[in-house]
Amino acid sequence: MLEASNLECVRGERRLFAGVSFRLEGGEMLYLQGKNGSGKTSLLRMLCGLAPAASGEIRWRNEPIDQLGDEFRSELCYLGHHNAIKEELTPLENLLSSATLAQETLDEDAALDALEQLGLRSRADLACRYLSQGQKRRAALARLVHEKRAVGAR
Repeated sequence: MLEASNLECVRGERRLFAGVSFRLEGGEMLYLQGKNGSGKTSLLRMLCGLAPAASGEIRWRNEPIDQLGDEFRSELCYLGHHNAIKEELTPLENLLSSATLAQETLDEDAALDALEQLGLRSRADLACRYLSQGQKRRAALARLVHEKRAVGAR
């Protein structure tokens, strides 16, 4: 369970939002919508422990995330604005190396299946620098197909 209580976000001297509270149980999803600069990415970064809230608290399984450290981070997958892929590697190589870095088991067949689900099987062996921006994004999103994380944000 992920719970946010009375979150406030301030960037510079501008308050982006205040009083944000919600509770998500397993299998539930939070859909964020708003204008550019309204704090959507800032909220996601807070929820992942990558940025502090000006006020309020975020709890994971009833514990404040700032006290959980690696225990919490090992259960989440965050994909920000940047794709977090290496341009010189292929989508397949990126997916396999990402799994290795996360100390997860992923064989080539499972990686190819993930790429197939995102429509990239035919580009699995092409260096990412030759892919379109949409294909690069799908190569990055392929991580979400196989990673079994309790919290995912993008």
